Formats: sequence, structure tokens, C-alpha cells
Amino acid sequence: MAIRRAELEAAWAQVRERYGSYRLVLPGDPGFLCQPHECDAYCCRAFNVSLDGEEAERLRTATGWPGDRFLESEDGEPIALPLAAPFVLGRREGHCVFLTEELTCEQYDARPHPCRSYPHQVVFVETGSGRAAQPSAEAGRRAVEAVAAGRTAEGFLPLLLRHDQCPGFTGPPSTEKAWAGLLRDTYALSRRGPGEVVSSPP
Repeated sequence: MAIRRAELEAAWAQVRERYGSYRLVLPGDPGFLCQPHECDAYCCRAFNVSLDGEEAERLRTATGWPGDRFLESEDGEPIALPLAAPFVLGRREGHCVFLTEELTCEQYDARPHPCRSYPHQVVFVETGSGRAAQPSAEAGRRAVEAVAAGRTAEGFLPLLLRHDQCPGFTGPPSTEKAWAGLLRDTYALSRRGPGEVVSSPP
């Protein structure tokens, strides 16, 4: 397997302006290791986290709380947007409702998929136009599998990105095999599939 770095770098050059706080991740880049003593929980303060019904139910079971206690709500009812992931994790005092004073997650084991994949995400570039795109789940899966195997992707090129604000990129350089696994896992989480990306805090 040989990852086609030049193709990924060229695609990233076409869309990087849209993702100002992200960087392209390639094999050989430093791996992610959670750094709880360096972390200021930026992600828990800066982002609104959307979740689907299954994730909301998982949190309801884990906490024993009614939905309006941990989801954005109005008049005692969780707000449900007309989206695939219709709920938004609640916030208090400018941060996620589950962020503790020690900057840890009160519901780490039950956390939503976006929290599991952070600080990574997968975006797609349409190979014909060079524009950011959102393929169907199956087209995305095929593209991810092709790139992870070192083949040319047809139609869409997946890019593995990392968020600049996270201090955890201090690990050893990733191998091509580890990078391919991270690409697959991050995409699977974005599609509500299995996979674990973020390391557990000590």
C-alpha cells in the first residue's frame, strides 16, 4: 500500500481556505495523544454538538436525566431540528453541559459521535470540480476504502483533517497503516458507524 500523498495535497490546496482552523493529516504526521494537562477543553467550549435520537437515548440512560436537562430545549421540551442529527447538546455558562470544573467529560463513555472523532474529521473534494462536496454514504465509503488502500478514488477524494486548537498532536509519526485506519474510523463515526478515534483520558 502506498498512500497517494500528492493527490491528497492537491485536493487540500483547492479547499483549504474553507477550513481555516484545520490542517490536512498525512502518514508520517505526529499522531494524536490526549494531553489532559495541556488541554483547555476548547472543543467543549467552542462547538455546538449535534446528536441523533440514538445518542440522545444513550445519554438519557447514562445520566438518568430527562432530555431537557442535557439537550437544548424550549419550554421544557428538547428542540428537534429537521436534520439527520436533530438534537443539540445543551450548554451552560459558555460550555458543554457535561464539562466538569476539572475539564473532564462527565459522560465520557456515553459521549456523542462528534466528540469521539474529535479532533479529526473527514471532508470530501469532488475530483472533477475540485470543490468540497458531500457524497452519499456509499460513495463516501467507497472513496475512503480506495484511498486507505492506496488506490485512486472515483468521484470524490476524502481528506483527513485535524483541528488546530487541540494540543494532542505530540505522538509518534503515524504509519500508512495507522493513518488508513484513522481515516476509516473517523469516517465511520461521521456516518454513525462503529469506531473509536479519541483516546480515553487517564
